[in-house]
Amino acid sequence: MKQPHPISSNEIIQLIHSYYGLHAQSITFIPLGDKSFSYNIRCQNGDTFYLKLLDKKTQEEAIKQTEYYLPLLTELHEKSLFPSAIYPILTKDKRNKIEFDDIVFILFPWIDGPTLADSYPLEESYIRQIAKLLAALHTTTTIIGNNIYLPTETFNADFLNELHTYVMTLQQRSTPLELIDIITPKQKEIISLIEQVKELSKSFKYNQFPLVICHGDLWGGNLIQSPAGLRVIDWESVILAPMERELVGYITQMPFVFIKAYEEEFGTRIIPNIDLLRFFSYRTQLHNLYSWLKNILIYQLDEDQQMNDIEMIKYHCLNRWDGIEEALRKLEIHFMKKVGE
Repeated sequence: MKQPHPISSNEIIQLIHSYYGLHAQSITFIPLGDKSFSYNIRCQNGDTFYLKLLDKKTQEEAIKQTEYYLPLLTELHEKSLFPSAIYPILTKDKRNKIEFDDIVFILFPWIDGPTLADSYPLEESYIRQIAKLLAALHTTTTIIGNNIYLPTETFNADFLNELHTYVMTLQQRSTPLELIDIITPKQKEIISLIEQVKELSKSFKYNQFPLVICHGDLWGGNLIQSPAGLRVIDWESVILAPMERELVGYITQMPFVFIKAYEEEFGTRIIPNIDLLRFFSYRTQLHNLYSWLKNILIYQLDEDQQMNDIEMIKYHCLNRWDGIEEALRKLEIHFMKKVGE
């Protein structure tokens, strides 16, 4: 979020001490993202932590996601199954979060280093590292304890009906003019993609695909270049899904380099399903559009947040669709030749 939560810094410091036994000396709000309130917590002994604060009024979905990704991260950490993953600091009574009437606290170790958010286009070395990280994560699928529940990909796209309504009624709402100017020229294309993704969703409902533990949102902003190597953060989207769900983030960024490095780490050859790639690519893009539109039209957040979300729609969503289709065609041609060899 771009503005701090109304809770005071002194109250946060007191709660951190009460529940974690930490003597926080200072707290700094970090204006980052749109899914949580972020803070740097610096303690008297020099230790530093990252606090993720969730508001129950506007971040209900993110709070529900903590029920499965926090136990997974704790297991990955305690069993050293995937050292690159961030993990929650446990409270004095061994809880992975603390919940109050209107907010939720989650505390993580602070990781020094920049994210890769501003490193695009990614260098080949990063593409290879990320592919190997994902392959290593996928290999943990069969060794995670039975007590860890993760959602399973259902190819659901129910949000598309609501998105359709937002797009078709934009001019009838109290909508920023800049948003109307961005969406209106793309209206027919958006509606066409909605219908295409709906059809793909129906076609996958009863198919059986191999499933692996997928991070679900491994873009550069969720990767930190630490002194110890790349660290993986923001696990809200973790899910059991076909590996194509991970690959979609790299189909426009050296996909063949990615696939080769993935195969080296995973230990077997892969031939991606192009229809799955198309579905995951466009469902992700449409869901991003849906989330930002909902923030603007329904939640009516402050002006700074609105401008941020409009910018995200313009520069991190609608402008990417042509590149996705071109990349899918190249992959399809490449693997058709491979199958024919």
